[in-house]
Amino acid sequence: MEMLIQRLVRNPHDEEALAYSHQAGATDPRAYAILLEKVGMATADPAYAAHWLSESANVWAVTVGDAHHAARTFMAAIEKDPTSAAAAERLAALYRERSETKPLVALLEKLVKLLAPLAVAQPDVRRRLVGIHEELGKLWSEPPLARKDRAAENWRKVVELDNQNVYAIYQARELLKELEQWADAIPLFAMEHALIEENDRRLALYRDESAVRLRAGDGPGASAALRHARVLAPDDVALAQEFGVTITSRLDLGEDVPPGERDEARAIFVSLAESYDGDYGLGYATSALRCVPGDDRAMQLADHYAKALGRNKDIAQLYAAYLAANPAGYLAAEARAQVGSRPPPPSGAAQAPRSGAQRSPEAVAPPPAPSGSSLPDRAGRRR
Repeated sequence: MEMLIQRLVRNPHDEEALAYSHQAGATDPRAYAILLEKVGMATADPAYAAHWLSESANVWAVTVGDAHHAARTFMAAIEKDPTSAAAAERLAALYRERSETKPLVALLEKLVKLLAPLAVAQPDVRRRLVGIHEELGKLWSEPPLARKDRAAENWRKVVELDNQNVYAIYQARELLKELEQWADAIPLFAMEHALIEENDRRLALYRDESAVRLRAGDGPGASAALRHARVLAPDDVALAQEFGVTITSRLDLGEDVPPGERDEARAIFVSLAESYDGDYGLGYATSALRCVPGDDRAMQLADHYAKALGRNKDIAQLYAAYLAANPAGYLAAEARAQVGSRPPPPSGAAQAPRSGAQRSPEAVAPPPAPSGSSLPDRAGRRR
């Protein structure tokens, strides 16, 4: 055996030594596995060393039936030559067959550590790392491990290695949202937008991005995302309302929203108030006044719907805010009469209805626009 080991170490293509070794292996597989293992450990060339050790591990696993010894020998082959995929794939397959998740994860993470420094110079290694991180992302996200933070870390690594991988971008973003790491999730929206063309998918992304940005404290970004969405669907009434709600939400959070954005939302809410009646019309008019308290048309609509519903007292605060912002406005006299000496109600008494609210079945004609109003009165409303 020692002579065969020396000959194969000197010349891995020694046909006579190989033939004798195979012949001996047929009668004593254990001795053959030991011989191959010793040749691998003594060989200086990493690729040949990994080859001998992998062959030895195969004999230990398949012929001898010693899975633990096989695993140790496969690992020795990996350490000799991390770029040789055969040993790693066979060891990973061995762990999968035995449903040994933790050893499989340990193997894959060791491979990441060994291969990462080589990825820049070797494209094949880079592609291999993508596959390893994808498998780690799946393993960490499911039982028995169920660690979303580790899963997110690996999906983000996939994105770093392959920024065209839409599935990885999606997985990383969704996991970061579940972990409430809102700021980390935001850059992934732009990456996916750059890769997709379907309008429906892009609209859903913009809506999702807006919600995430609002949670991350990025109010301007939340509104901007829906503004981009409206370019794709300018006639989507629900989307227009969602944009307006981002403005009122930012106001609720105490943000100093720029006048231009306030007026943008005001125009949307006034249009909706002219198109819906009853409680919904009042809610939309209220939202418009929250954006621009001195707006004549919004105040006129709120006054009209409140009187029709018998809820004048509910908008006393709106009358007061209107007077403060626009003391010479079209409804100034009416506002003074309504405010009188009554204390204003608590803030937030009237709210805009949620997206998807249906129009009341009985139409109430909107009041005429005040003279000089920047918004002309509508001849009719959608039915």
